[in-house]
Amino acid sequence: MFKEIFLFELKYRFRRPATYAYFGILFLFLLLVTIYGNGPASEKTNVNSPFAIANFLSVITIFGTLIASAIMGVPVFRDIEHGTKDYFFSYPITEKGYLLGRYLGSFITLLFVMLGACLGIAVGSALGPLLGLSDNPERFGPFVLWHYLQPMLVVVLPTMFFVGSIFFGLVALTRKVFVTYVGSIVLFIGYLVASALMQDIEQRDLASILDPFANRTIGDMTRYWTPPEQNTLTVPFTGNLLWNRLLWGGIGLLVLVYT
Repeated sequence: MFKEIFLFELKYRFRRPATYAYFGILFLFLLLVTIYGNGPASEKTNVNSPFAIANFLSVITIFGTLIASAIMGVPVFRDIEHGTKDYFFSYPITEKGYLLGRYLGSFITLLFVMLGACLGIAVGSALGPLLGLSDNPERFGPFVLWHYLQPMLVVVLPTMFFVGSIFFGLVALTRKVFVTYVGSIVLFIGYLVASALMQDIEQRDLASILDPFANRTIGDMTRYWTPPEQNTLTVPFTGNLLWNRLLWGGIGLLVLVYT
């Protein structure tokens, strides 16, 4: 029954206008930022460099927590709200199969939505030189697929797994959907406060590892990169970034297993 519930959740999600609305918001935002030649890098660094893409996506995941709460918090609550959960368990289905089917279907939907950010950068980088909207058209480099896939796998996937597991578990355990919205706001504000406090931490490595969105981690690892390095090198999945992803991905896994 896991397969049936998983496929049902996917079909339900991709029939909902909200899925494409979230995708479109991220796509348009990154498209408009990129097409005008703006980016989190110096003027000598390409707008679509692997350095810029990694920084773009790490920042987007911070705001993606609000989207994650809306997507990951409702699959179980729908059955609670409509009273269908009792019917589910009258059939030969395990609780694990039911929860994992709901979770995985929603999580794949969340990754699809986050993919809108990558696509926005790619399309914006392609249209920028053609439309001539940027003052520095030479800042648009060639399209390299790996420059988009690598940060999606290293930055977006572990972060969304962490926050998605948190929000899914909150509803499954409390049976109250408003908890996810409160949780997303608390997580967002808590991160901003923690980031401000960690500015004074002398142990830079510890602060990098404790950043759940890996924004500071990426910044520290690429602090001394030259523009040519920023244009060609992806952020290595070693050192503090590796430990950071293992820490927060591991917490997400523990929460999911407990749920």
